[in-house]
Amino acid sequence: MRWISNLFSRYWRNVHFISVFLLSLILILGGGRVTSLVSGAATAVFYTPFAEVKNTVVALSMVNTENRRLQLALVEATAKVVQLEEMEGENARLRAILGFTPPELYTLLPAEVISVSGDHVSLAAVINRGSSDSVAVDQPLINEQGLIGRVVSVAPNSATVQLLTDPTARVAVRVADSREMGIAKYQIGTGMILDNFPIQGSIKEGDLIISSGLGGIYPPGLVVGTVLSVERPEEEPFCRIRLQPAANFNSLEELFILMVAEP
Repeated sequence: MRWISNLFSRYWRNVHFISVFLLSLILILGGGRVTSLVSGAATAVFYTPFAEVKNTVVALSMVNTENRRLQLALVEATAKVVQLEEMEGENARLRAILGFTPPELYTLLPAEVISVSGDHVSLAAVINRGSSDSVAVDQPLINEQGLIGRVVSVAPNSATVQLLTDPTARVAVRVADSREMGIAKYQIGTGMILDNFPIQGSIKEGDLIISSGLGGIYPPGLVVGTVLSVERPEEEPFCRIRLQPAANFNSLEELFILMVAEP
């Protein structure tokens, strides 16, 4: 067997030539049946595998294109759902606002919050109303929940609002039931408190705290918050009272400026 292998490797060019020659004779003299058989064998060996690979590649490309189309449709549908949810939330807020009436002698000017500043707690907000809308310093702002703060600076098309969560802000308030008064302010680390309320005063957990109207900035009757806890330390003249603010200062969007109504 080894000599046959050596002989073939030595004369392989001649063997190849003779094979091609004989195959050509068979195709020429063999007639249509032989030609058809050879053609079928060549197709099965050389064409069919590549055709199947091509068809597979085309099918995979079509699947990839369809996947991209479906992904795009999914992203668009998700965006529409988010927009609808946002519109539903805005409609709910507006329906709540429609049931709110401003204090006597005031009208409401709607405004949107552009930005909020503050590190650990919101201290100030910028709104999209300014001097061109007759906005002025010290005008109070509210939303459907309660008192928000006051205007501290004004530009032609914007204004800065000091929020009640600013530790320098002060509001003269009273207990809605007992009518006794104190000062509402915000303390970092503690939250909103009611200061300067006498130890013998009538107040309890759950009491509503409203603006008293003293000081000339905030009109009376605006909701500031509710009492969370009351402590009466011995031998101290004032209570330690924590308040729950009426407004959520972490989600400010639509506000209203209280404008003095023209006579």
